[in-house]
Amino acid sequence: MGDGAVLDFGAIVHGLRLAVFVFHRTRVLYQNEAASNLRARLQKEYQADLIVMLRDHLLRIQDIDPAVPPPPAVTLLTDARGEPLYVHVLPFGDRSDPHVAVSVRELGIEREAFARRYGLSPREAEVAELVLRGYPNPVIASTLGIAPTTTKRHLTRIFDKIGVDSRTQLVSRLA
Repeated sequence: MGDGAVLDFGAIVHGLRLAVFVFHRTRVLYQNEAASNLRARLQKEYQADLIVMLRDHLLRIQDIDPAVPPPPAVTLLTDARGEPLYVHVLPFGDRSDPHVAVSVRELGIEREAFARRYGLSPREAEVAELVLRGYPNPVIASTLGIAPTTTKRHLTRIFDKIGVDSRTQLVSRLA
């Protein structure tokens, strides 16, 4: 950085696609736009409150004493429908006034990136994301409003484009 250049870390964090929360004990002090969007989606789709999930998680990993910051950790939470959420907890500040930064990453967050990389159509990318989330073919079909045979055709094209032979290989390649 040159002389006089100042980085606006707040603006950087606010613009991230990764959901970021800052807690003081169990009270939310900050959430970036991605966190607000994720929170709204989970509330709309599953009536699940992400803040409640994160508070419960923080209390579990810090031995139920909100005055003691939790240790740094990366864990896997599941939302109300079983979708995996990777949660990274990073305490900061001193022990007498603990703060915690929490980032939350959805497994399928990079749908556009892998769609571009492998040349998937928008619908194929949706199917691939639901496979990543562990949905079986009948649930994928009903979620997307398509026939089960259409789901199978999409999966066959996805396997061909990505160069895999099974759902397990697909998950390994895209996760």
